[in-house]
Amino acid sequence: MLAAPEAYVTLVRVHRLLSSVRVLALSDLGILTVDRERLNIKKGDEVSLPLWLALELSSRGYVEIRDATVRDIDLFKYYHMERSTRGNRLADVREDVYFSAGLALARLDREKGVSELAKVERLKGTLVNLLDLRTIKVVNAALNLDVRQPSDVSKVLEEMVLYKSLKEVLESWKNSVLKYVE
Repeated sequence: MLAAPEAYVTLVRVHRLLSSVRVLALSDLGILTVDRERLNIKKGDEVSLPLWLALELSSRGYVEIRDATVRDIDLFKYYHMERSTRGNRLADVREDVYFSAGLALARLDREKGVSELAKVERLKGTLVNLLDLRTIKVVNAALNLDVRQPSDVSKVLEEMVLYKSLKEVLESWKNSVLKYVE
């Protein structure tokens, strides 16, 4: 039996936070030890840091994260790609689309301007619509009789967790019902 999906999604989040991202130093940071390596980071340097550290330094204005967030235009593009993808096939999106969208929403929410609030609401709505479309396709894949690996269904880890959990629940239910025949 699988653990609760929330536990797996938490592990996905930890995995994402430990991954490296490129940052631009906005001020001299001095010597930082990252993965047992000492880096002397000066203003203008572009270096790779673990995302958790990059987020903390970014929130204090020391670095600018170069590649960790999905711009709202990307999320709209993914939503339209998903809508136009035929059948139960999932559109090809970034494997960190949900996590990155969350980062983008959090960043916009912190900025708190009137235009940002409208953008946050639009982005949240698009994310919910994208989730709905993709969830339906993952559920249909789990209902499909042929046995597939989660990675055959999606490259998004959160969706792989959903697929595997649904597949296990459906197979367990089916086996329970078939016991009536025995």
